[in-house]
Amino acid sequence: MSSATTSPTLDPAFVVAFRVGTITQQQLDAVLERDRAAIIFQLLELAAMLKSGGPAVGPHTPSGAIPPFAKPGPPGKARPAAEPNRFVNHQAPCCPDCHGPLTRTGRCRKRVIEDIPANIQPEITEHTIHRDWCSHCKKQVEPIVPDALPNSTFGHRTTVLSAWFHYDLGLTTSRILSVFHAHLHFKLTDGGLTETWHRLAQIVDPWYQQIRQLCLKSAVLHADETGWRVDGSTWWLWCFTTQRETYYLIDDCRGREVLDEFFGGEFQGILVTVFWAAYHGMSRTSQKCWPHLLRELKAIDAGTEGTGD
Repeated sequence: MSSATTSPTLDPAFVVAFRVGTITQQQLDAVLERDRAAIIFQLLELAAMLKSGGPAVGPHTPSGAIPPFAKPGPPGKARPAAEPNRFVNHQAPCCPDCHGPLTRTGRCRKRVIEDIPANIQPEITEHTIHRDWCSHCKKQVEPIVPDALPNSTFGHRTTVLSAWFHYDLGLTTSRILSVFHAHLHFKLTDGGLTETWHRLAQIVDPWYQQIRQLCLKSAVLHADETGWRVDGSTWWLWCFTTQRETYYLIDDCRGREVLDEFFGGEFQGILVTVFWAAYHGMSRTSQKCWPHLLRELKAIDAGTEGTGD
């Protein structure tokens, strides 16, 4: 009988486990149960595959049996080339190896490097605001300075960048101050940043209330709450979301009062919530979210009491 019919087939999953060091006792037992010839053949085949870069991957090879390096990834995208705004010419005065003279060939190549300027300095602008008399209104008037919020010494770019660091990236105030002080050479204070963010919140609040109105008018609204630390105490982060909008509300209360404040009455759509009792009766039609519902059913099946939230 030919070796093609007697040679055992190497399990691709065994090869992958061997390469990454996750072989189990069960896999080893399965190999050792075979006779000596089969073990020798399998080890030789394994060595050949490792030398060639891994087992052959076919159309029917399970995904778990394919090494990560053998899986096709998404097509790469090259970063678009930037337009230079600074030009530097490099030409060696002599050979860098023997320091001998060079014969100029006129040949060269281009290399574009993008970087942050070494000496970043804040732009400090003094605005002279003229105050004139209006004979019609009988009062002094002056133009609005468009480069900063009212009564703020920080410009819009500083305000938006710091707010993005804090509210989008989640950086603490101390880390934000470190970035501004060390890299941007911009001296800020904790209190000054907080006061600026409060002014910004007052400006964007009307748009945020529009999100709340869209949530209240939606046909289906999901609601949930989770713990939120405020000055070392446990508060609650409430979340109300649709397919397009999300409204957050932070309060020290987890009770019905927060929901009454948000809804202002009975919700007319379908309210999808957990089993927390505060949500009961807040809408004409309610639905429990599937993960919590399945969790409660599993608790009942196991003979234990569910969490209820």
